[in-house]
Amino acid sequence: MEKKSNSIKVIIVEDDPMVRDIHRRFIASIDGFTVVGEAASGKSALELLEEKEANLAILDVYMPEMDGIRALRAIREKRRDLDVIMITAAQGGDIIKEASRLGVFAYLIKPFTFERFTHTLESYKRYYYKIGDKEGAFSQDELNGFFLAGDKGLSTDLPKGLHSSTLQKTIEFMRDSQDQKEGVSASELGAHLGVSRVTARRYLEYLVRAERAVVQPEYQEWGRPVNRYRLIS
Repeated sequence: MEKKSNSIKVIIVEDDPMVRDIHRRFIASIDGFTVVGEAASGKSALELLEEKEANLAILDVYMPEMDGIRALRAIREKRRDLDVIMITAAQGGDIIKEASRLGVFAYLIKPFTFERFTHTLESYKRYYYKIGDKEGAFSQDELNGFFLAGDKGLSTDLPKGLHSSTLQKTIEFMRDSQDQKEGVSASELGAHLGVSRVTARRYLEYLVRAERAVVQPEYQEWGRPVNRYRLIS
């Protein structure tokens, strides 16, 4: 496979000029990305792609002339080699499902933090170069990091000692326990996974750092409070 160039070329598709400026400045502060064009509508984005070569589009949904979903359908119909990160206020399940079917890399809801934006682009950068530079076959763990449903926002380079298969089991256990309003403790997760409480807590804390979970202390009648973790919906 052809080796990727040093800089990932980005187009910004957003009708609000102030938001476009924020995106541009955020991207400029992250190594490895270059903004090569901007558009204020889906229609303008399609015209821009006829002139500019891009690897990644930062795409809004609600725009005049042609919304982001219609533009993304047109991009896929033309079979353009373009990845997409949706950044939008759209939170409807039908829109999110359609975006997923059309192969978006990540879906960020406005407003978002710079840390979340940076995390998403850094995750994309790892994906972009690993897919392009890999020689030979991928392992299942490597593919899990790219394709496990709902977890594209998590780093594909886990801290030492953490494994993607165990991380996925952690997420599944937390989802299954989500009807318990108090959340999951490290002891409960450790018993489920068959690992120590300390090891289980490392997975839970990783999800908190990745902004996929929140932690809240549960105070007891005596002794130390118990930290309980819940996935962010």
